[in-house]
Amino acid sequence: MISLKQVAALAGVSTSTVSRALAAPERLHPKTLKKVKDAIESLDYVPYAPARVLRSGRSQSIGIVAPTLMNELYARAVDTLEGEFLRIGYTGLLTCHRDNPDLELTIVRTLIERRVDGLALIGTNHHPDLLAFVRKQKLPYVLMWATDGSAVHPSVGYDNRLAMARVAEHLVQLGHQRFAVLPGPIEVPLAATRLHGVRQALAVHGIRLEARDVVPTRYDPAEIREATRRLMHTGVRPSALVCGNDMIAATVLAECRELEIHVPSEVSITGFGDWDIASLTFPPLTTIRSDAVRIGKLSAQNLLRQINATAVTECHQDQFEAELIVRQSTARAA
Repeated sequence: MISLKQVAALAGVSTSTVSRALAAPERLHPKTLKKVKDAIESLDYVPYAPARVLRSGRSQSIGIVAPTLMNELYARAVDTLEGEFLRIGYTGLLTCHRDNPDLELTIVRTLIERRVDGLALIGTNHHPDLLAFVRKQKLPYVLMWATDGSAVHPSVGYDNRLAMARVAEHLVQLGHQRFAVLPGPIEVPLAATRLHGVRQALAVHGIRLEARDVVPTRYDPAEIREATRRLMHTGVRPSALVCGNDMIAATVLAECRELEIHVPSEVSITGFGDWDIASLTFPPLTTIRSDAVRIGKLSAQNLLRQINATAVTECHQDQFEAELIVRQSTARAA
C-alpha cells in the first residue's frame, strides 16, 4: 500500500505538506499543490480515512439503513437519496436489517463507529433503544417514510393509516359494502398500520371486517393466490378486495383471471405504492402513490440541513398527503 511518505518523497516535500494538501489545499502555493497532486495521481495514493476524519471532523459518508431492498420503492428512494449526496462528494454506506430490530441496532452502532456524518433510517418501527442512542450521539439523522406526531424526530413521509383509509373511502363511495383485505404479513408493523386504516374508514360507515375477511400472507405469490381463491370461494364473495401493496394486488389480479372473475365488474381491487407494475397490469391498478423520489430528495435535504448546521437546529419534518391514483381496477359496485 502506498504511504504518505512515498508521496512526499516523489513530490519533494515534507509529509506535513502532503497532509496540508489533503486537508487544506487553499493554504499551499499553487506550484507546491500541483506537485503533490501529480505525485498522488502518479502513485494512485489513497488517503487513510481515519486520519482524514481526525483532520476534518467529517468522514464524507452517510449511513443508510433499510429493512430490505426487495421493495421497489425503498430501492428508488435510497437511490435518489444517495445520488443527492454523491453529487457533493459523499459516499453512502447502505445495509439492510431484514426486519430484525437487534440487527438494526448492531448495524447503526457499526456505522457510528465508522464515523458517518449522518444516518437515514427507513420507517417508524425500530429497536426500542435505537433512536435514543442515536440522539445521544448528537448525530444528524432522518426517518424516511415516517411521520412523528411527537415532533421529536426529523422525518419525511406520509401517514400510512390515513392513506389506506382514503382507499377504503373511495371504495365505499363506489357503493361497496362487502370487503376483504389481503394485508401481507400482519406481524410487519407497516402491514398492520395499513389494515388499521381500512378498519377505521369502514367503521365510519358502519361496515365491519370479520375475521374471515382478513387473510394475512407472506409476500409470496403462491400464498397470495391461495388466499385469493379462498376469499372468492366463500359463501359471500367480497365486491372489493383491498391489498397491502401493489405486488399483492397484481398477484390477486392474475389469480382472478385464472378463476375467470372479471375485474372490476365482479370485484374491485386496490393496491398501495404505485409501483411500476401498477400501471402495467390489466386492468391498471387503483393505488396510492408513495412518491419514492420525492421522499429520497426531501430526506437528503433534511439530513444535509442538519449536517451543515453550525448549531443545533429545530426538528424539521416534511410531511405530505399521499395521492390516490384511480385507475381501471375499481368500479361502482354491481
